[in-house]
Amino acid sequence: MSQAHRSVHVLFHVPEGLEFVAKEEISKRLELPAEGTRYVEEPGTGRVQVMMDHSDLADIISILQDTPLSSVYDITLVATKVNIPLHVFNNVDETNEFISHITETTAWDPIVNGVRHAATTNNASSSSSTDVPTFRATFRKGQLKHASKTQVLAGQVGFSFGKRYPDWKVNLEHYDHEVLATWMRQEKEGPITLLLGISLPVPDTRYRHRIHFGRTSLNPAIAYCLVQLADPQPGQVVFDMCCGTGTIPIEGAAAYPDAMWFGSEVKVKTLSEKAQGNVKHAGLTNVDLFLADGRQLCMRDASVDIVISDWPWGLREGSYSTIQKLYPKFMRQIGRVLRSHGKAYIVTQGRKLFNRVLAYPWCKETWNVDKVISIGIGGYPVSLYMLSKKD
Repeated sequence: MSQAHRSVHVLFHVPEGLEFVAKEEISKRLELPAEGTRYVEEPGTGRVQVMMDHSDLADIISILQDTPLSSVYDITLVATKVNIPLHVFNNVDETNEFISHITETTAWDPIVNGVRHAATTNNASSSSSTDVPTFRATFRKGQLKHASKTQVLAGQVGFSFGKRYPDWKVNLEHYDHEVLATWMRQEKEGPITLLLGISLPVPDTRYRHRIHFGRTSLNPAIAYCLVQLADPQPGQVVFDMCCGTGTIPIEGAAAYPDAMWFGSEVKVKTLSEKAQGNVKHAGLTNVDLFLADGRQLCMRDASVDIVISDWPWGLREGSYSTIQKLYPKFMRQIGRVLRSHGKAYIVTQGRKLFNRVLAYPWCKETWNVDKVISIGIGGYPVSLYMLSKKD
């Protein structure tokens, strides 16, 4: 098989627990050949994989770089996929040696040449495309625990890759390319699989549609997945009662321009400087933010079709005693402003607290719990509650 036409394996890093949403976007937006293309989501891992048979690597790279994917953190072109023997995985030294050996013997040239060509084409006037290439190595353990430290594993990958390409220089901060290694176990007793590849330069999702941030600002990729789950119809009103820097309303307004998006925030500075500044930066006209307290919303009864909100949770937002007083009042308010059969998508880490509130008699009379999904935010396990209001 020629270098131009070969099997291509792409790994997408996406929000944990929302892989099915990301897979839907990836399969719809990427104009990949239907024949011989397989899309695989791995629930709870933050990974979606796409495998293509007999594809032109340069064409695939061009498609990946030219197609904006709102649910994707980063993209890796996989150079090799190999199983790690269990007896090797259980020994620190043997694991390190195995990873070094695989890195050094992997057929990197097709991926390296493809990525370098894309970098040269996209940055013809940039010195980075003509100077000596720089790189860093990253290792993602994911959910697999191991005695080897992540930095040590990354060091093994970087050192071995450097032996293959001695002209490339290591630069941990300002690098042209990222050599990525990760491992996974799809079944509890299944094989442990090691993937090695090079990340494809794509815009950082953290800076999409915003220039102002808060300590707990939601990543736009997660917000995009939430609004895709809600899927508002033209003319509907969608509301985030704890909008912070405005990420959910802004991502929603960009993805669904025929719906109206509202957000409220209790902190004046966060709203007036950060959230409103982000709306202005995004250039959207179907979003409106205002000052309000979620415990007593200044909105008419039954005026909202959908609520999507990342509620305060964890020590980052204050004491547990403070938060537990908020949730019952929040539930009463969204129950008041939502129309009958309206939907609510609530993100919280306080699963026990939220379940206790939902068990209140008045809450049972108001809400159906349609589904609860475990997702990941900033390394924390979090729950997404999908609720619908009864008649």
